[in-house]
Amino acid sequence: MQFRVLGPPGIYDDVRRASVQLTSPKQRALLGALLVRLGTPVPTEELIRELWGNNAPDKAGNALQAHVSRLRQQLIEAEPSRANTPRLVVRGPGYVLQARPEELDSVQFRLQVTRAKRLLAADPRAAALLLRKALGLWRGPALDGGSHGPLCAAAAARLEEERLTALEDLCDASLRIGRHEEVVRRLEELVVAHPARARFRDQLALALQRCGRQGEARAVRRGAAHQAEDRTPVRTGNVRVLREPGSLRATEPVPAEPGAAGSGTAVATMEPVPGWPAEGDLVDGPGTQGHELHRLRVRVEELTSQQLALRSELQRLTALLEERVPARRRDSA
Repeated sequence: MQFRVLGPPGIYDDVRRASVQLTSPKQRALLGALLVRLGTPVPTEELIRELWGNNAPDKAGNALQAHVSRLRQQLIEAEPSRANTPRLVVRGPGYVLQARPEELDSVQFRLQVTRAKRLLAADPRAAALLLRKALGLWRGPALDGGSHGPLCAAAAARLEEERLTALEDLCDASLRIGRHEEVVRRLEELVVAHPARARFRDQLALALQRCGRQGEARAVRRGAAHQAEDRTPVRTGNVRVLREPGSLRATEPVPAEPGAAGSGTAVATMEPVPGWPAEGDLVDGPGTQGHELHRLRVRVEELTSQQLALRSELQRLTALLEERVPARRRDSA
């Protein structure tokens, strides 16, 4: 049995290879709240707050008990062998969902990311494979469609931060093995979607520089400098690609790909890395239409700003040219 929180709260039956169909949004909310504290009793009062917030019905305790009963029955139907030892039981003043840690997708994700971090410096290729596998466990925003109470909201925020840090590590690993041509477009989108994360910006500047796009790399660094001057809050991951000791730097040689013409040069015709998360996944996970619209809106605003800046520069250069042409004519006369 697999329990899922990296997306809508859910249950997956490994034996039947099918998802357990939950009957209502309240069931998903209940499951999410119980999974957030897997193996630990969650008091009835907290579960009521998670499911109904400040709008709990008069007999919220009875309503909660009914949802618990239906969820317990579905778990038993999925695992008949546990009819006498149900996973969802009453304990003290609340309820507890019993499962092994490895049955929870967020635990699998964290284990793979931890292993990847240990390999990042010594074997970035293996680290990249582990990170792609870990990110592949995500099916959407954490606990999407579940409870919006304080318990699940805090857990979802922590998981989202871990996802973004894993994406930073994946970009780092890709740069270390010379995949700058492939990763640069993803990083451009990540910087737009998460402008306050300095590590994405540093990685983009390095990737652009290695692609020979020096002017764009300088522009990215200038943008980072302006952000620092404005004292915009900057969130970083555990490693700063350009600034922390031992991390990738612009002066480091790029590892050669198999079959490259020489060391320090990546293959010109680079095949996509198998298992790399899809373009949308890198930005907001395989998320909702709202996430996609937000990403597009941010991109449109960025392009509009760039267009205005280019128009201003063109007008300045045109005016400068008009000043110089008459001067040259007078000199030649």
